[in-house]
Amino acid sequence: MRLPPTPAEVLTQWLDHLEVERAASRHTLAAYRRDVEGALAFLAAGAAPGAPGAPGAPGAPLAEHLKPEALLAWLRAQREGGQAPASIARRMAALRGFVRFARTLGALAEDPTRALPVGGTWQRLPRTLSRASIERLLAAVPGATRLGRRDRALLEALYATGARVQEACDWRLEDLRLEQRVIRCRGKGRKERWVPLGEPAAQALERWVAQDRPALDRHGADRIFLSRGGRPLDRHRVFRLLAAHAARAGLVEAPSPHALRHSFATHLLEGGADLRAVQELLGHASVRTTEVYTHVDRARLKRVHARYHPRA
Repeated sequence: MRLPPTPAEVLTQWLDHLEVERAASRHTLAAYRRDVEGALAFLAAGAAPGAPGAPGAPGAPLAEHLKPEALLAWLRAQREGGQAPASIARRMAALRGFVRFARTLGALAEDPTRALPVGGTWQRLPRTLSRASIERLLAAVPGATRLGRRDRALLEALYATGARVQEACDWRLEDLRLEQRVIRCRGKGRKERWVPLGEPAAQALERWVAQDRPALDRHGADRIFLSRGGRPLDRHRVFRLLAAHAARAGLVEAPSPHALRHSFATHLLEGGADLRAVQELLGHASVRTTEVYTHVDRARLKRVHARYHPRA
């Protein structure tokens, strides 16, 4: 008789499924692996010594690891440990996906994650920068050096398009159509979208690509943004250079590249853009994901009301 798959076997098969069938990125796969492995390690450690699913029994069936009461204890530990609501929400989403796949394999008869809360309880408003802060940030990037002009082109493009940082790192020369003032982004699931470029971003990109980039392209790379050594720029380098320019601009807290994406969406909606249009520009599969930005705008309206209404 064939034994039920172990948690490690189910996890490997699930990640393979996401990579092949859902075209999940390597960053998504790595995050899901960490989330599920962390939860399973907690659940195994909480099992009674010598019981199935305890640390000494790594081959125990998945059903022995995932019990509703144990999952609630895991969730309680996440909360009491000070984890950010968004991190907890992502981990619960990963667990639910893992469990759904396990049930298709017959590794679980019931869904133990039904005990976990659902809904928007965990939603956190994204951090945004004001228009003035964006202008300060961009103005702080030195334009006298080749790498400074690269950084200015990159930050202008991130704010102009709302692209994810990995999408920007993956931009290739063929993705840029300066004549039409558009650039192609490849989002989650490798879905493509063409996003317009504003004039400041287009001019900064044109100068970088035509004048400065060729001097760094020592390896025949096709990526738009290259490092000092001529290699494609990676997301970690983007985080570091953004932090450096934010410090130069005097911003109290260094924004992440994702804060530029949030600012892009929020400023569009504040200016009267249609929610569906913003959804398309961001590459969101569902408009419900984009609706978080209406809450950001609502928070701004609350501040205005509190400041100016006589009976606020």
